[in-house]
Amino acid sequence: MKFSSIFFPKIIADFKSDINKNIQVVQKRGRKVIYVDGAEQTGGTITGMWQKALSNVKSSRLSGIPQAAGQMSNVQNALVLGLGGGDIIRLLHRVDSQIKVTAVDIDPVMIKIARDLFGIRNSSNLKIHNHDALYYLLLNREKFSLIVVDLFIGYKNPQKFRSPRFLNLLQKSRQKNGLILFNSHYHSDFNNEFEEFHNLCTQIFSTVEIIINYPYSKILLLK
Repeated sequence: MKFSSIFFPKIIADFKSDINKNIQVVQKRGRKVIYVDGAEQTGGTITGMWQKALSNVKSSRLSGIPQAAGQMSNVQNALVLGLGGGDIIRLLHRVDSQIKVTAVDIDPVMIKIARDLFGIRNSSNLKIHNHDALYYLLLNREKFSLIVVDLFIGYKNPQKFRSPRFLNLLQKSRQKNGLILFNSHYHSDFNNEFEEFHNLCTQIFSTVEIIINYPYSKILLLK
């Protein structure tokens, strides 16, 4: 590893996408990081954020949710909505390499980046689908023990993924004791927007807990 790649970010590749517009892959502190229109999508702080979220569930450091204790060890199949560079998939398979993961991403360019630059490709324990997440859930009949929602264009979740229709489809797609982790965009200047989404979640799910607070996103546990 070169000294310069540790201390000075280096652009590895630029991509144009009809979905995500401008995508950059940058070598930063020895790791590959994906940026979409300047917003970090994979690697760096995003990896740490998801690592912390999954660790919180695994070690049951969740107030008021005794059902979540040890839940990660019981995950047999997981649905990941929003592939990026595959951070979530790598972290799940680090917990248990036998977890059957279904990943869905609407952007074929992002799927290609994940495959060619991050080594994320179809295998016996990973099936990647190039679909819109809402369309996929409409057709889906499988029930998942864990659903992870990480659907962003730039800094924000598209509005259709914050709708009652989408949240109800998530609810129908989880197993009886399954968990949903939803990465919601957040900005302190628009706190009311997040509060409205949080309130909507409470109308659909019996358990809604903020388990991760980051400056521009909050991860909700839904059950």
